[in-house]
Amino acid sequence: MMNLDELLKAAITDPSKRSLFLQTLIKSDVYVICKNPVKHERGRDEGGIQLELITIRNPHGDVFIPFFTSRRAMEQFAKRYVEHYKINCLRLFDLIQTASAVLNPNSYGKEFSPQEIKSILMIARNLKIKAISYNEAETINYRPCERPVGHLTKAASKFLSKQENVDRAFIMEMIRGCEKPQLLMVIDMIGNTRKLFVPLSKFLSKSTKAGDHLCFITYEQEMGRKAADTVDPFYVRKKRHFEK
Repeated sequence: MMNLDELLKAAITDPSKRSLFLQTLIKSDVYVICKNPVKHERGRDEGGIQLELITIRNPHGDVFIPFFTSRRAMEQFAKRYVEHYKINCLRLFDLIQTASAVLNPNSYGKEFSPQEIKSILMIARNLKIKAISYNEAETINYRPCERPVGHLTKAASKFLSKQENVDRAFIMEMIRGCEKPQLLMVIDMIGNTRKLFVPLSKFLSKSTKAGDHLCFITYEQEMGRKAADTVDPFYVRKKRHFEK
């Protein structure tokens, strides 16, 4: 099966390949270059991001947002380290739909006008493919972990057993659109989250394996309760002698 780079090359020379290329593109992750580090927003729209993307100007003076099929393509364009972000292409189109974009500039590439981007988003909606916008909470799904996480739950249970303000803990996979699943740990607790999450994260870093992308949230938040409904807790605090 051809990867995105190969499909793009094929679509440029063979019109019959363009439909397959677009179908693959909107389900793929692409790379964008940012002016500043990406901000992960908190609060009402849990999981939101704030991207300040660079723009480029073509010889005719038209302004485009560049994006790339791979990190290698991005590095060939930038020729140095740049702040970047990996994002589902459909999600990117939803965020920039009033702008023009160009895929793999200065190489075999493709320009997308605002009209094309809006058309792709409309087709995606008709096919029930969700584009994730700033209001991401509605489009995040949770499921039990499909890979072994015993190395994390064992270490976390050891740490949490020494925390008197933690009652329960849950772990599950969190999926945003077409992006790869992340591990989410929901902590049922009282008190300052930062005082717990920072040392817990450092403690678990000794046990993480390649591919473990772990996020933390409290059960108190609506997103946390929704996620915890999908699994049983892996840690429950032992009741003290004066508790029933």
